[in-house]
Amino acid sequence: MPVAGTAVRLHAVAALALSGILGACQDSGPQVFDSDSYPAQLSAWQLLQVQDQQLRLSDSVLPYQLATPLFSDYALKLRTVWLPDGATAQYHDHEPFDFPVGTVISKTFYYPIDGATAVRTNDETPRLLKADSNPAKLTRQLDLDRYRLVETRLLVHQASGWEALPYVWNDEQSDASLQITGDIQRLQLEHTPFVYVVPNRNECAGCHVLDQNKGGLTPIGPSARHLNRLVSSSAGEQQQLSLWQQRGWLAQSPAPEQVPANAVWETSIASEDSHASVAARARAYLDINCGHCHQPGGSGDTSGLFLHAAETSAMRLGVCKPPVAAGRGAGGHRFSIVPGQPEHSILSYRIESQETGVLMPELGRSLVHEEGLALINAWISNQSGNCQ
Repeated sequence: MPVAGTAVRLHAVAALALSGILGACQDSGPQVFDSDSYPAQLSAWQLLQVQDQQLRLSDSVLPYQLATPLFSDYALKLRTVWLPDGATAQYHDHEPFDFPVGTVISKTFYYPIDGATAVRTNDETPRLLKADSNPAKLTRQLDLDRYRLVETRLLVHQASGWEALPYVWNDEQSDASLQITGDIQRLQLEHTPFVYVVPNRNECAGCHVLDQNKGGLTPIGPSARHLNRLVSSSAGEQQQLSLWQQRGWLAQSPAPEQVPANAVWETSIASEDSHASVAARARAYLDINCGHCHQPGGSGDTSGLFLHAAETSAMRLGVCKPPVAAGRGAGGHRFSIVPGQPEHSILSYRIESQETGVLMPELGRSLVHEEGLALINAWISNQSGNCQ
């Protein structure tokens, strides 16, 4: 009898030990790959995994939120960053942080699912719901009964520079496969069918090459002004940059009150909870959606229209500025911004357009961001002056 009891206890101990080993294997931390050996499946990176109908982040990665996010056809985004052990990113006030070789940044695009499961599009995918919120909560898992994953984009810092990798999620929502040539999906957003475009690897350069003279991809979101905001986690509400500092991932960062900060996005223009003016929110919106191209050295440099956060000239921001080259992109209007008249402003016209060759931004959207357009129109309406 004692022998049998001992055997049972030994088996129990062995089972517990094995379960501990298996648990550790399930989250052994992200893997690093060379440029010539990128895996076909996203799961091989071990940044995030699907288990029990939940998308879960590796314990080693840090989720983050932007103050005002880029609009991407109303998709929500789960953003993460991972740095190799002992490595840190170098802080900069206005430029993106300098990340060490080996850094992996991910961005997963997803939508809420219509709870009425009987509502399906022709290809039997669930109808998606609009998502225009910018939650302060840092998410570490997603319930796939409530959300549909579309794609995950990686930026991987190799010794030769940053490389972009688009992964597209399968119909089973179990994994995503590397699609170097991108993908086109026909989706149903509430009552609006639209074409969702996953960029190919080369198209990523359209936004992420911030300086055409230097070349090379650069992260956009992980910058001081985009990250300097309050977020909430299991530890409560914290300043986001402090979380990076606590991880030891950010070197020489000043106190948050000394760091530049973009306004936090809010869906409603007249939000009673807003701590920022319409002008501040509009500038933050233009900065993240347009500023990476429309800045000195960017792909929109030749237009003379500069929409990045550091720009201070009203003319370069578009006020009474005629286009460098008139065409259908101007819509018959004379100036980028006519104070008090968004209906006569090229900026509003292009943000409102869905026509190829006219719409701005020219990459990353098929739909009109109605709330963003309303914000820019309100900003222009509040401006005074006349264009001669």
